[in-house]
Amino acid sequence: MMHHKTLDRLTLQNLVNAYSYETGRGKIVPVEQQDGQYKQISQDKPLLVLNLAPHDTIMAVPVDRVSQLGQHRFADTPSVFNAASLKTPSTNDTQSEPQWLKPSAMSLASFIIEDIVHQHKEDVKLDGNGVLKRWLESYEGLQIILEHRSDEMDDIVDDTQDFIQTEQSLIYGHAMHPTPKGRAGFYGAEWAKYAPETNSKTQLNYWLVHPNFIVEEFVDGDSITAELKTKLLADMSDYQRQLIAKYPTHKLLPLHPWQATFLQQQAWYQALTEKGQLFDLGALGWHLHPTTSVRTLAAFEAPWMFKLSLSVAITNSVRINLPKECKRGMHACRIWRSDYGEQLGAEYPTIAVLNDPAWIALSIDGKIIDETICILRDNPFTQSMQVTNLASLSQDHPTRLTNRFATLFQSIHERTGKQLDEIATEWFDTYLKVGFIPLIHMYYKHGLAFEVHQQNSLIELKDGYPAKFWARDNQSFGYIAEYAKPLIDAYPELISEAECVIPEDFADSRIAYYLVGNTIFGLITAIARTQLVSETALLATFRDCLETLDSQYPHCSLIDLLLRSPTLPFKGNLLTRLYALDELTAPVETQSIYVDIPNPMSA
Repeated sequence: MMHHKTLDRLTLQNLVNAYSYETGRGKIVPVEQQDGQYKQISQDKPLLVLNLAPHDTIMAVPVDRVSQLGQHRFADTPSVFNAASLKTPSTNDTQSEPQWLKPSAMSLASFIIEDIVHQHKEDVKLDGNGVLKRWLESYEGLQIILEHRSDEMDDIVDDTQDFIQTEQSLIYGHAMHPTPKGRAGFYGAEWAKYAPETNSKTQLNYWLVHPNFIVEEFVDGDSITAELKTKLLADMSDYQRQLIAKYPTHKLLPLHPWQATFLQQQAWYQALTEKGQLFDLGALGWHLHPTTSVRTLAAFEAPWMFKLSLSVAITNSVRINLPKECKRGMHACRIWRSDYGEQLGAEYPTIAVLNDPAWIALSIDGKIIDETICILRDNPFTQSMQVTNLASLSQDHPTRLTNRFATLFQSIHERTGKQLDEIATEWFDTYLKVGFIPLIHMYYKHGLAFEVHQQNSLIELKDGYPAKFWARDNQSFGYIAEYAKPLIDAYPELISEAECVIPEDFADSRIAYYLVGNTIFGLITAIARTQLVSETALLATFRDCLETLDSQYPHCSLIDLLLRSPTLPFKGNLLTRLYALDELTAPVETQSIYVDIPNPMSA
């Protein structure tokens, strides 16, 4: 069955690549250096080879596309043999070559996890079971996706796609994450029902709540709950209308339908409903599509996107909104809606921000219930716009050796007659001009640090080329103490409430990972996958770009790090999972494990 082979290959590819890159222990053996032993399984392709403790195992897998940036595309699932069998001459001559075994995907995954746990056994207890469990859940998630999408899998490489299509086509997720489709908390049919990758859509669930128990904030108006009520009235059933009429001062609280059911089991829910302070109105309003993050939902006809608390562990963390994130969003929104923001927009016309102008939550005895927080986000995209997050744009086709860049470059070629290799080079150049370079200028001139990884980097395409960079998730915007003084003076709450003023050295390491290690490296890998231009050539282009910036901002530590440091900080998602860290609640310095990877620009 095609699914199983694909499923095993993709889920192991994510895990093995994350392992190799984070530990630096995988090595590529080119065809011409392979002995008879390796040739048995290499299919005349380079092999990625790992030596794994504690069972003294050699694991090897043929690779279709080698990447110096860690994202190898596997041609098959790995094979293993016991290294000790090389050292003991066999009594039976016909068996003198050690035999390769093809264990199940689960066995291979546990070999990898076991190896790291074994290597770290002295210092700390690692959560190997937890990671294996999440890996299996992610495996099952991908299985559901492949079954749902098998007939229209090729849609993910179409050259024209609107925002919702690209949000729902991130098939196997973060390429350097061991458990990208882990969603612990969804049970049975709920997984497919609320997954973006199954093209699902859902209405939100609304509660009607006494005003004493609601907190709300709205940058663009007086009351977000009043505005919601006005917009939703036309769609309401008689029962819903009657309740609204009967309790005219009660306010609306939107919830993810899964979360609404989950919260009905809390003691406070019972107490509020018995006193007539909370009524469940049920499903209502726009049919919204889950986006890549699962808990943010969007529809072209809705006035906002909705980012909802969801008590489900998605990839690394249970996705519950926090009041400080709401505050961060409000301040970022005020800044971008102010004269200062207008000037930024004029100075950097290719950079735009998806702001979060409002939030609503339940509050009991003056305490906000984080699990009920709903954040409302700008929704500027129309169906005719070509907007894609970089993660979906950069992913490989799951079964064929192609990606969306190949299709995109081909369509540009057919329209313009330009050479394909020239288009590939030009596309990357345009991205640097539109997205990367202005973000570095904003970093040094205004102290704005955008911690935007591939999934939160939205690119608006015009005629197939990047025309605008939209930064999503303004909770991850930081203000650099050394460069953002006028902003911090104007908005002291950035320090006190929003906790998002950061020192330069911390910002440097985060930007080096998010903007370069995650996004630029992912982009370089994906463009090079078309084989129209090499990773080496694209890295040289990127290096030139950094050298130009270096002359504009001499002696600045970020560019110095990127150009001259022998290593770069890289977020170890596998190690972060093994240390069982939660990235949303831990203090920022300890919420993720960063590893050092060789810096390809300083070679």
